[in-house]
Amino acid sequence: MKENSELKKLAQSAKNRLKKGYWQGASTAEVIPANREDGIGYALEEEMYAKVREMLSGDECVIDPIGRLIDKAKFSEMDFAERNRYVLDLSKIYIRLKDRYFREKNRKKS
Repeated sequence: MKENSELKKLAQSAKNRLKKGYWQGASTAEVIPANREDGIGYALEEEMYAKVREMLSGDECVIDPIGRLIDKAKFSEMDFAERNRYVLDLSKIYIRLKDRYFREKNRKKS
């Protein structure tokens, strides 16, 4: 059942991108995120992107973007080294998603 709802989310997300013309301006250097070594799958990355988009499009000055992306339940169960690794991975993901947000925003202006 859970896999079915995740599949529906993926399909709806892809449909929305097609409607908005996202892929028409995409370069070949842009890749569709898949399950990578950092453990972040496509659906989870799209959820994170929605949070990043909300943070960046708002009027509020966000001073703790990584703190807003952290899964607090997962984070509380980690030891010190795992926490550091998790925060570094999240910061890389945030930078990538922030760049994606500004590319999409510039594409819409054109």
